[in-house]
Amino acid sequence: LKHISNDTVDDVLFILVDQLNRGKRCIEEDNQRIDLAVLNLRAGKKAMSLATFLGAASYLKAGINLLCDGHWERYYDLSLQLYSSYAEAEFCNGHFQEVGRATG
Repeated sequence: LKHISNDTVDDVLFILVDQLNRGKRCIEEDNQRIDLAVLNLRAGKKAMSLATFLGAASYLKAGINLLCDGHWERYYDLSLQLYSSYAEAEFCNGHFQEVGRATG
């Protein structure tokens, strides 16, 4: 991914993130988990812009699940974006209890 342009990544973002999420159990290093969380955030935001809120919620939840212990201190901006975007997607899906859990 380091050698691929952002435009190329955007063209295949959903396929790329879906495949990486399938192998996330094999990722042990925190920096790789954070990189994948960032990709899930990008995919979630792209899905939101396309009004596919169920898909967006799925990507954003996957990103949240990749965050390591102490993520609020170490990755505050990423954590805030993931949680707030997830709450917004779930609100659009009508899953208000999940919004409460994400923001509580």
